[in-house]
Amino acid sequence: MAPVDMRLGLDGLSAIVQQSLGYSPCAGSVFIFRNRAGNRLRQFLWDGNGAWLFKRRLHQGSLRRCLR
Repeated sequence: MAPVDMRLGLDGLSAIVQQSLGYSPCAGSVFIFRNRAGNRLRQFLWDGNGAWLFKRRLHQGSLRRCLR
């Protein structure tokens, strides 16, 4: 999967889940996105009542290609 623009919000990430991945954002799965440098993550989750967007920035090191 290609890196994602970290400026995207819920609507942008939901569109990526639908169009690029072919999944429904409301299926109850957690979708994890990373930036090109691998030092920022966004997690998109639908809990049945609404959408959650978690952000994480790594201060040391980077996330390798363990997430696809």
